[in-house]
Amino acid sequence: MIDVHVHLHPPRLGDAIRRHFTERGWPLPHPFDPASVAGTLKAHGVERFCFFSYAHRPGMARAVNEWIAGAARDLPGAVPLGTIHADDPDCVAVAEHALGVLGLGGFKIHCSVQRLAPDDGRLFPVYERVARAGKVLVLHAGTMPYGDPHTGARRVEAVMARFPELRVCVAHLGQFEVGEFAAMTERYPHLYLDTAMALTLLATPYVGAVPADVPTELLLRHQDRILFGSDFPLTPYPYEEELRWLETRRLPADVARKILATNAARWLGLSG
Repeated sequence: MIDVHVHLHPPRLGDAIRRHFTERGWPLPHPFDPASVAGTLKAHGVERFCFFSYAHRPGMARAVNEWIAGAARDLPGAVPLGTIHADDPDCVAVAEHALGVLGLGGFKIHCSVQRLAPDDGRLFPVYERVARAGKVLVLHAGTMPYGDPHTGARRVEAVMARFPELRVCVAHLGQFEVGEFAAMTERYPHLYLDTAMALTLLATPYVGAVPADVPTELLLRHQDRILFGSDFPLTPYPYEEELRWLETRRLPADVARKILATNAARWLGLSG
């Protein structure tokens, strides 16, 4: 298995994130330290995983990227993705350092947390470098758990139209615009969607997404563009609950293999 959506954060940032969620009634029962997270993934059959953090304000991306690169050295099978912030005057230099010197596998942008639209023109030089290097981009650009001026399918469409060669994964199946994002994968061959917290009923009280709104037919139709992601350790339930939908929807074994591993290997450039 390959899990494309895992969070690891520098300790002080992780503590702040934990306080933010728990103060809002979102329980976080899992340890945040990298060794514990990697151990849980391994225990559930995950051989490779992407992990990331984010710079929620200017001036911190370079330090977070250094921490990410350091953490990855102790995590066999990890694919570390960096962070950037468009308000940094040296944003492009930060990106080049992350991709080159640090060897990170791409970037994650959380449009809502960073208050950063994916089609912000200041990011275009970064996208060019990601595409040229054959790296990947994860976008939390859907409107789950709330919409804001920085999110939405229309903004991602603008990015893909300008950079069709960019290997992009939209987190959480693009909830609450699953249909729009799924249709977009038919127009752009390098666009993927991950399943993190989008297909389990246990997530509904926290994110508002109802798995019944994602018909099994959609998963079957777009089986080549869906990647397994868990959002671990930010999930308020055990890791295995992010896999429960595979049983309840009774997907064919070959479709499950694509979603659990084959598609991610292709997206990450681990296979042809």
